[in-house]
Amino acid sequence: MRWFKFTLFAPALVFLAVMTLAPFAFVLGASVLQVQLGAPLAFVGTAHYGRLLADPYFWLAVRNTLALTACAVALELAAGAALALLFRPPRGEPPPPFASAMRFVILVPMMLSPLLVGLFWKYMLDQVFGVVTWLCALAGAGRPSLLTSPLPAFLSILLVDAWQWTPFVFLLCLAGLQSLPPELEEAAVLERASRWMRLRALVLPHLKPALLLAGLFRGIDTMKIFDLVFILTGGGPGDATVTLSVLAYRLGFSYFDIGRASALAILLLLIVNALATVTIR
Repeated sequence: MRWFKFTLFAPALVFLAVMTLAPFAFVLGASVLQVQLGAPLAFVGTAHYGRLLADPYFWLAVRNTLALTACAVALELAAGAALALLFRPPRGEPPPPFASAMRFVILVPMMLSPLLVGLFWKYMLDQVFGVVTWLCALAGAGRPSLLTSPLPAFLSILLVDAWQWTPFVFLLCLAGLQSLPPELEEAAVLERASRWMRLRALVLPHLKPALLLAGLFRGIDTMKIFDLVFILTGGGPGDATVTLSVLAYRLGFSYFDIGRASALAILLLLIVNALATVTIR
């Protein structure tokens, strides 16, 4: 009878083992083997890791991934906190008009599939047929090549990612603000604290846990970003926007070098785990 409660978890544990532990074991094993189309299977130890660490394309992907992650997290945290403060004004002040409808509109991008978002913005940013470039032409700036030039392509990926995932940060920050005790705000108002002082000394410290949690989730997710980059630019132009996930895809599905792709996946796991551990501490 004492084991009965553990058997209730058995289906979940089996599902976890099949869907998570088994693929991880395969990737870990393939990272120390020569698994490549047309080549015999052989044990190579840490040779794949050494080749990756000596490959300039790997470090280019690391730089692109870290730059995109840092910029995206900073932009999304700032925009999400600002929107939360807008929709939860200081005590005694009315909320913005049509707050409920606007809140729903803001949350819509987060509910969409990344594949759909990528295809939607790919057509929006197209140099010939895109609405964004058409608006730029109306403003007298011509039709910029937003997806075929290095810096504009990077900024396009950054803004599309922020457009989709700022609502997630907004939701967490809004929940954090809703838990702010009203007595503290009332006491600050009675003490005649200015709006800026209340924001700096009361609201923002109360938002810190929500911002740290949002930053942790968004940092981990952006480090693994693949879908938006692959759909919008494919890692191009050239290798200007290639990320670690896109590089792993190229190694595994373009060059059929499963061993090196698996080693790259393990390195990505270690990088993400290290950043997450630092953030949590």
